[in-house]
Amino acid sequence: MPDTQVNQILDLAMLCLTTAVTGNPNPPQNFCRRLDLQVAHDADLFTDLCCEGLGYVSFGDIFPSWESFPEPAVVNQANYGSCGIPAWGVNIRMGLIRCLPTGTATEMPTCEEWDEASRQQADDAQALRAATCCLRQQIVGNSETPGPFWGMSAVIGNQSQIQLQGGCVERNVEITVQIPNIECADCF
Repeated sequence: MPDTQVNQILDLAMLCLTTAVTGNPNPPQNFCRRLDLQVAHDADLFTDLCCEGLGYVSFGDIFPSWESFPEPAVVNQANYGSCGIPAWGVNIRMGLIRCLPTGTATEMPTCEEWDEASRQQADDAQALRAATCCLRQQIVGNSETPGPFWGMSAVIGNQSQIQLQGGCVERNVEITVQIPNIECADCF
């Protein structure tokens, strides 16, 4: 059975991210889901996702978590029956990947190229903050129009910059969302 809750949260995160970069002077040309929280910067040999810009949403661990949220709960399954775990934590990540100035075989990147790369990182940082705010409003419930996840808990981690992988730089934020358990009837 597909995990519709996780898929819906990832879809919402992607919508928030793509909306947040709309006003960016140089929005990424590519948006997609990626697997795992460690995202490879090169998707294939025919597309330079790094220099075209890549916005992504991915997810990692899913773990029992309710009273200890956002930390994993210690579960003795016998105490909870076949479906009795009340809630799960899901780690998701939103990120943007861009090119870094590389220069040529005879010249280093110019100050202007580094200035532009720095401006792009600041724009991407702002877009990720806006996307995080959008996602949090839809999940935690301080938006004017309650969505399907309204009232859940979300913990937002630090925004990080990961660099140099093949001349690319990545800016991302990890978010842990608490989702209620599926209905017991759906457990089997």
